Amino acid sequence: MRARPRYRLRAFAPLILALCACEPDAAFDHYVLALSWQPAFCEANAERPECRSLAVGDFAARNLALHGLWPSASASEHPAYCGVAAAARDLDIAGQWCALPTSGADQETQDDLAQLMPGARSCLDRHEWLKHGTCSGLDADAYFDRSARLTEAVQATRLGALLSAHVGREIPLRDILDAFQEEFGQSAGAALTVTCRRDGGRAYLAEIRLALRPEALDKPLSGNSLFTARGDPRGGCPSRVVIDRAGPG
Repeated sequence: MRARPRYRLRAFAPLILALCACEPDAAFDHYVLALSWQPAFCEANAERPECRSLAVGDFAARNLALHGLWPSASASEHPAYCGVAAAARDLDIAGQWCALPTSGADQETQDDLAQLMPGARSCLDRHEWLKHGTCSGLDADAYFDRSARLTEAVQATRLGALLSAHVGREIPLRDILDAFQEEFGQSAGAALTVTCRRDGGRAYLAEIRLALRPEALDKPLSGNSLFTARGDPRGGCPSRVVIDRAGPG
């Protein structure tokens, strides 16, 4: 993949407390990077285009996939749909994502998303831009390039390696937390949330979510200074979780 250029937040969006250009009350103080485990998602969404074609050897079957990068506020809900027309917002809420306008990201960015965000085949990128990206203070290329860089950075960590090495197996949730803390430091653990999908009495890894300070978007993802505490890292998961594999079973 191409070397990712560094973008600046727009002048009206200070780095530490960004304000949406369209809605002054849409303040945020951190981002949540949401990374999905695609095989578990596809078990419950087999009809979606990205799931009908998911095979055991695919990149998305063994690596965390980009769900989204969400501007977030510690004391309130995510700001959303900043400056978005009501008609487009209604289409998005109704799940008619492919009827939405494109984000305007260039072809190189879209090519990157084709691998890192399998859901782009169902127009997830349009949804993420409309709902979250419009509140980020970034243009579409900057928003998705940063999202992609952070996704690749997490994939390359001990946590990413642990998940890839245990596809189709059940592991202690503690191993996931430990791998993250070994990479980024003990105090960074409070920035991690693991979510699960329950099925047949077992819990399957669904998502990894990381709370990041705004400056993380322009720096290498290392050390604990780029993370911020978010809540219970277990996210309702039990003590053991399955790293699902692509395909039936």
